[in-house]
Amino acid sequence: MIITYQGQENFTIKTKQTIKIGQRIALGGLEITTPGEYESGGVQLEVHDGIIEVFCEKMTICWLKKAKVLSDEEVEKLDGINILIIGVGGGEFSETKTAIDVINQIEPQIVIPMYSQNSPAGKAGLESFLKEEGVANEGLPQLKISLNELPQEERKVIVLNPATQSGE
Repeated sequence: MIITYQGQENFTIKTKQTIKIGQRIALGGLEITTPGEYESGGVQLEVHDGIIEVFCEKMTICWLKKAKVLSDEEVEKLDGINILIIGVGGGEFSETKTAIDVINQIEPQIVIPMYSQNSPAGKAGLESFLKEEGVANEGLPQLKISLNELPQEERKVIVLNPATQSGE
């Protein structure tokens, strides 16, 4: 699977289907405008309460724009998340401390921060998050990953640079 950051809260995931998550949610050619469970071509998508979960290639991706500390029931429901895409840096996204608390609750193998790259506060929020996590800010254009490539020992934070063009 290939995950590309389109900027702000928007990501594209390419697998058997093309999945768009963020302001616009789409699974293949299906535009998703209401909460619920969707499936197409071996890819499942659950949309509920500001959370988007994608199940494909035996991995689970969770998208959280504005995180809040989760209840035990919510943590249980999100058990087994491999890749967590989470807003950091405040404003329309989660505050750094809240994001880290939620990451520690979910315990994903990979964390991809989403942030406002067009504002100084967003960039400062990303830097603050990376400092807390002890990670250098060397962004990648995309994340290409398979189940066998998931880290086994400790979580990995991967910064994705926003795509320079809109679209795929």
